[in-house]
Amino acid sequence: MSQKMEHQPVSLRERAHEIFRTAKAVAGKAEAEIILVSRVDEYLRFGNNELAQSQYSTSRNLSVRIASEKKQGRVTTGTLDKASIEKTVEKAISQARNSPEDPDYLPMPGPQKYRSVDRYSEKTVEAPAELKAGYIGSAMDLAKKNHLLASGVLGTSVEHVMMLNTSGLEASYRGTGGYFSLTMDADNGNQTGYALSTFGDIGELNPDEASQTALERAMLNKNQADIAPGKFDVVVDPYAWSEMLLYFAVSASTGYSPDLGMRQYKEGRSYLSGRLGEKILGDNISIDDDVYDPNQAGPPFDGEGCMKSKVSLVENGVFRNVVSSRISQHRYGAAPTGHELPLPNPLGELPTNLVIRGRGATKTSEELIGELDKGLLITRFWYVRETEPRTKTVTGMTRDGTFLVENGQIKRPVKNLRFNQSLLELFSKVDALSEPVRNFSEFAQFRILQPGILARDFNFTSVSPF
Repeated sequence: MSQKMEHQPVSLRERAHEIFRTAKAVAGKAEAEIILVSRVDEYLRFGNNELAQSQYSTSRNLSVRIASEKKQGRVTTGTLDKASIEKTVEKAISQARNSPEDPDYLPMPGPQKYRSVDRYSEKTVEAPAELKAGYIGSAMDLAKKNHLLASGVLGTSVEHVMMLNTSGLEASYRGTGGYFSLTMDADNGNQTGYALSTFGDIGELNPDEASQTALERAMLNKNQADIAPGKFDVVVDPYAWSEMLLYFAVSASTGYSPDLGMRQYKEGRSYLSGRLGEKILGDNISIDDDVYDPNQAGPPFDGEGCMKSKVSLVENGVFRNVVSSRISQHRYGAAPTGHELPLPNPLGELPTNLVIRGRGATKTSEELIGELDKGLLITRFWYVRETEPRTKTVTGMTRDGTFLVENGQIKRPVKNLRFNQSLLELFSKVDALSEPVRNFSEFAQFRILQPGILARDFNFTSVSPF
């Protein structure tokens, strides 16, 4: 089976307009907005050198917003027959009627002009499961040849979004993506190596390279030596970060609330409130929100259909900007940048397409290791949690290969370590960076382009028993 969608973009557009006509008829004189999201996902899972599961799913979800007399409500459903759509709109009307007036209420935006993005790969859509299974089979064959066990996932997805409102706005987006996550194991979980590759077009995937990386790390990760915790210079593989770097933009201690929006900045809810113009990272670090980067993903419009702008958040270590929206323009006179979440939204704006870059020439991962006199190579972080939002301090453990490096050479594996590290401090001590790579997040609408780094004084607090 391939992910060739039974509903082509034109048919989804027609379906969206059909749903919208029903919503308008039920809404009457009230303002109405619909967001229709169609997804096709395929995952091939494997473990212990066996293909374990083929999961194929399709879904269409409808979100309806109704607004009247400065009151609004939103209701979401996955059932799209006419009666269910009418019931969903009626629930949104009831919710709006029973809500208090919103002092930030603005009429829904009218027609918009969007900068085009090319996120759709026919190769990914057409790729048959047999091709993907072949990639996995090659990884398992490599593992068997070397007396290891291979486990992991090869997943692909196709997403199409349609947004319509009664002010005449119509926005559309379609995109593809996927990832190949692979662990090789030589000793019942005690000698593992990990590799990850992400892509928008499956033609970009080099499964043999990922498999070879996981193999080499597993073969190296034998008889881990004891190591005393403390501060170490480190090389962090660009794919090691897992979900860690999302904490630049959200605070887990307050329910993963956004930090880099104008409303939360002005209200003192951000760890950066009052710090515009202050140096917060090293002068070789810049962070943009840029949905238009060719390696990024997602639609070029926000939760109410306004076009996104590229925003320089941190420039050469200095905190320069936050993202904003029409509500922030209404409240504070800020120029909107198109970063609203679907309304009603009490949280504030969110940059969803972070790009973390270094200044000057980038290094390969091998070059970063070659420049490390003495320290540790980190191939994967896991079980990462935020412990202190003001300093962006996170805790977690290393996994699947932590290696001692001396004079630019990997010498031996060491036992996994637990860490307690401020991201602000870490990115103030970065000496060199690699080219950013795609990350995938547990938050489906949040994407990061993240580099590998060579940095000083990473704080490891204890040896992990796992």
